Amino acid sequence: MATKKLHDIDVDEYLAESVQVYPESLQEEFVRVPADLAYWNARYAEAVRAYQLSKIDLSRTESALRIEVRESLMAGGAKVTESMIEAAVVGDDRFHDCRLREVEAEVEKIRLYGVIDAVRTKRDMLISIGAQVRAEMESDPSIRERSRGRKLVNE
Repeated sequence: MATKKLHDIDVDEYLAESVQVYPESLQEEFVRVPADLAYWNARYAEAVRAYQLSKIDLSRTESALRIEVRESLMAGGAKVTESMIEAAVVGDDRFHDCRLREVEAEVEKIRLYGVIDAVRTKRDMLISIGAQVRAEMESDPSIRERSRGRKLVNE
């Protein structure tokens, strides 16, 4: 299977970068989180669309197969029951293929929701780390003195 690319970057690498926190580069991490969220949210929307379309396809295939099976059984002169129709529909390869596509689409949708959740968790962690760093900086006398000196120069 070919590796998916995003502007010459491997999507799996981008995923790893999207959810990892690099404390030594907090500012860069803060800046990239909105873009990561936007990208993964767009991918999630595509996955939801694919899932919904697969459900429609499954429903249409099932309906067409029910009619086809009912007519086929009735043409043979057999007494047709709903359980016979159901068994024939579920056993049909076309129904099975549609159902597999639906399952695959649902799994991708769930996977991407997890990615978005991880990026949101990263955002929350960055906010917490940023607050902690600010608190540490405020309690450090040498940093406070430098900050005071900058304020005086700017005035």
